[in-house]
Amino acid sequence: MKKFFLFTAALVAAMAINAAEWDFKTDTLNTVEAVKAFCTMDPTFTLVDAVDSKNNPYVKVNYDLSDSEVAELDFDNAPLAIKFTYKNSSAKTEVLKFYNSYLQINRKGTKMIITCTAGDKIKITPRSYSKACEFAVTGADKTVVLIDKNTAEPIVLTATDDVVEFDTSAPSQSYDQACQIDKIEVGEIAEGIEELFYGEKAVKFVENGQLVIVKNGVKFNALGVQL
Repeated sequence: MKKFFLFTAALVAAMAINAAEWDFKTDTLNTVEAVKAFCTMDPTFTLVDAVDSKNNPYVKVNYDLSDSEVAELDFDNAPLAIKFTYKNSSAKTEVLKFYNSYLQINRKGTKMIITCTAGDKIKITPRSYSKACEFAVTGADKTVVLIDKNTAEPIVLTATDDVVEFDTSAPSQSYDQACQIDKIEVGEIAEGIEELFYGEKAVKFVENGQLVIVKNGVKFNALGVQL
């Protein structure tokens, strides 16, 4: 039985090879120097090293422009190509916060733009936080997604374009438009495969040399495809 679960774990790991990910617990951004290391161009936001009330270091990403100019922070040298933009009619606005294990979108009007390939899955794993953020999405199979407050439930979309934009400017006025994100994955992601392997009702066995998972009376192969 132990060998079987090791085999299952190896299959899950192999399935993640075709997905790029940015895990903020691993590639931390809690200093200005660390943030700039992932950029080939200087940000037009103002970056400030700061310490919170619990003495945790983080980076303030401030909008200090005027006349509705667009500020950009382009992580084009990172594990994933992600850009953040913001514009406003007033300066001195704290738009983003980068801690040692997560990023925080802090203001309505922030855009997160992910470069990918049409057909890629995009999986965003949030950190449980007391505020919620609703995104208007372009370039994907969903036009609206919500990271609800006090949840770590991932959201998954499929890209229909090579650029997917998450915009906090719309559509709802009822949310605080702030959230914290632990990890972003892009590529061939088997949505729900973990539940197939580890769900309490799943039965797993090898049949004719092939791993078979039976859940709720339905057979799946190792890739989560129904047999």
